[in-house]
Amino acid sequence: MHQADDSDSLKSTDWRMDKRRKEKERRLESGLDHVTKRDAKALLDAQLELALSQGQPTICLDLTYESKMSDKEVDKLAKQLNRLYGIHRSSQPNMVQLCLTNYQLESRLATVARQKYSMQAYRIALFPQSPVDSFPNKEIIYLSPDAEQCLYELSPSAVYVIGGFVDEARQPGASVSEAAQFGCKAVRLPIDSHVTSSTITSASLRKLPLPVNIVFGVLVDLVNGSTWTEALMGRLPPRLKLQPKQGNYLANS
Repeated sequence: MHQADDSDSLKSTDWRMDKRRKEKERRLESGLDHVTKRDAKALLDAQLELALSQGQPTICLDLTYESKMSDKEVDKLAKQLNRLYGIHRSSQPNMVQLCLTNYQLESRLATVARQKYSMQAYRIALFPQSPVDSFPNKEIIYLSPDAEQCLYELSPSAVYVIGGFVDEARQPGASVSEAAQFGCKAVRLPIDSHVTSSTITSASLRKLPLPVNIVFGVLVDLVNGSTWTEALMGRLPPRLKLQPKQGNYLANS
């Protein structure tokens, strides 16, 4: 681990500026900067509605862990969910099918999300049962920083499960245990294979727990053509002072 300097911070900032520049260019090319706000909203609503049935792959935020969380942690998860939905709304040109599983209308999370973030307006699928029961005919893949296997590429037909769990005490293994209970595969993001950090060790980077909105953002960027390096550099927190790992700048596997 080398000493952090200003150049590391600038590199992370450059990645984000480049991402914003590309988004502006995309909007200009598609003519979106010349449509009215009403027309843009109608188009977005239609895209979100289409993604409910045709988006690929399916990404679930599984809410089975609420009983393990304090009120403060539930509040943080509701905030992360709101940020996640913001990423979903802006994902272009491809939207995934986004859903919540183990969702209960009167749960603490749902109550906070409605009161603070107008969750009732979200255009996402809600399932009261587990991911396995919600999608009985699909391959279910759990994402966990504690998994041994890496996720190398996304399958359009699979269902990817992000555990809705803010755990300030850091009790590892929750998603891995959940996957084992249902006989499903658990994988982790290949963070240490594609980027290095000047603030934490490679071993810590390998099992880095991330907010659900960041994990979702990485997956959405992959769906829309980013490499692993681009997605990770663009989404992981700037405090990590990331750099592309030598030899993996354009690698996606």
